[in-house]
Amino acid sequence: MKGLLYKDISIMTRSFKGNILLLMALYGVLILVTREAYLAYAMTAVWGIYVASTINYDEQAHWDAYAATLPVTPGQVIGSKYLLCAASTAIGAVLSLALVFLAGVGGAEYTLGILACAEVSVLMNALLMPITYRFGAAKSRAYLMIIVFAIVFGACFVAQEILQNRMLRDSANMDIALQSQTAIVVGAVALSLLLTAVLYAISYTVCVRIYAKKEK
Repeated sequence: MKGLLYKDISIMTRSFKGNILLLMALYGVLILVTREAYLAYAMTAVWGIYVASTINYDEQAHWDAYAATLPVTPGQVIGSKYLLCAASTAIGAVLSLALVFLAGVGGAEYTLGILACAEVSVLMNALLMPITYRFGAAKSRAYLMIIVFAIVFGACFVAQEILQNRMLRDSANMDIALQSQTAIVVGAVALSLLLTAVLYAISYTVCVRIYAKKEK
């Protein structure tokens, strides 16, 4: 598993180093200058896409044929992708959260917004990776565009609208409302994390079966 992770990390470092640095610099400067948190949401959601892109390089190098000769199981091959995707998204979320607080616009609402976008990124890859292994990297690009525009930016827009609406609400009975909202938010966060974990596990299982059939 360590070797598989090292291989994917090496691909990301060599192939996407410039893109990642540009992403961090561009979004970082814009967040600090404009103090707009939705840019952090977008950066968090996009961060995990780079992991799914490594499948394209595997396909071009005929990695699957070579991997079949190694003492690794389909579960380990796919597991390294899913583990790296989750780790990459977590790193993106932490960096986004740090930039938001440096810009002076941090708060519980923005933390929840970044967490929501991180979950969207994980779920997006959970949907994308089985499609990529099933239909190939070339055909999956169209699915990727649909997923990015329909889910990622849609989720970021909805998160921003929700935060703005909450800021405009009447402050009457704030203490009672705050206690009620806090309980609801905590429950919603716990439920969403559980649902994300379940869907991610289902996606992993489906992807392993697809990959195992390709090896036969």
